[in-house]
Amino acid sequence: MKRFAALLLASIFAVGPASAQDKIEKPNLSIATASLGLTYLPLILADRLGYFKDEGLKVEIAAFSGGSKALEALLGGSTDIVSGAYSNTLTMAAKGQKLIAFVAQVECPGWVLGVSKKLASKYKSLHDLEGAKIGVSAPGSSTHMGVNYILTKAGVKPESVSIIGVGTSAGAVAAMQTGQIDAIINNDPVASILLDKGDMINVAEMRTKTESAKVFGGPYPEASLYSTAKFVRGNPNTVQAVTNAIVRAEKWLDKASVEDVAAAVPPEYLLNDKDLYMKAFKSSRGCISTTGLLPKDGMAKVLEVLSAFEADIKAANLKIEDTYDNSFVERAASKFR
Repeated sequence: MKRFAALLLASIFAVGPASAQDKIEKPNLSIATASLGLTYLPLILADRLGYFKDEGLKVEIAAFSGGSKALEALLGGSTDIVSGAYSNTLTMAAKGQKLIAFVAQVECPGWVLGVSKKLASKYKSLHDLEGAKIGVSAPGSSTHMGVNYILTKAGVKPESVSIIGVGTSAGAVAAMQTGQIDAIINNDPVASILLDKGDMINVAEMRTKTESAKVFGGPYPEASLYSTAKFVRGNPNTVQAVTNAIVRAEKWLDKASVEDVAAAVPPEYLLNDKDLYMKAFKSSRGCISTTGLLPKDGMAKVLEVLSAFEADIKAANLKIEDTYDNSFVERAASKFR
């Protein structure tokens, strides 16, 4: 705890408040998050460590059961920014809606695809999931897209399974433990809880950049912050302030111990098991971005993955350069060297 306090104090004195000349267009801000899992830690810690406040922002974070629900909030006008999957900018671009991702939270998705202990005894390949009920955070979310790609790559038709929305916290754990689903794709701490308690076996690992690349054939960054092009272009100082806070949180995370992280997150995020949360963080921390940059090859890989099973995206001939903007991160990098 003393080390955590010292680390936090050093971070506070590392930078000052946002410059008075950079007037924040929207100081009261709403951010919808697709998850409170470990791949969204930069957002959670930017709030908990006071980094949004230091940038002149008062942020309200609304947690949803999955990325598709957070996206609905953005398109419906009830939130300003989404902490969710970059892939949503592509799916919406194919429909003529321009969204822009402006800071990455991860460099790999941090997911685990696992099958229930009941199915494990007869599981030999992904073909054994035909007819199965598979839990995702929410239908249409990035986890849904991820499992669609994994199945398609293995020669299994996505329509041969039933997709069930289970969220990304205690409800997801309960769905697997009570037999409501046969398999699940989720991130930590849910994945580690189910694996540790023997409720599932791991059949596809995406919690390190190396393992994720084996699944997707290259870098696959997903969790990012994005908004409508109108909001990003109309509120550049606000978006810069948000980016500054996220990049600062990522710099803090890069140096923090697992104990520091467990002490910083709200107790309810630990899902009643602090030690297991720390173990889960160790498993997934390699995915968390240390720079906030959205890598071009990773953006291209996400487009390639979606195009493998989404005909409308493949036909749209999208330009990834229209769906993300690294300029805010590049400015933040000069502030947090």
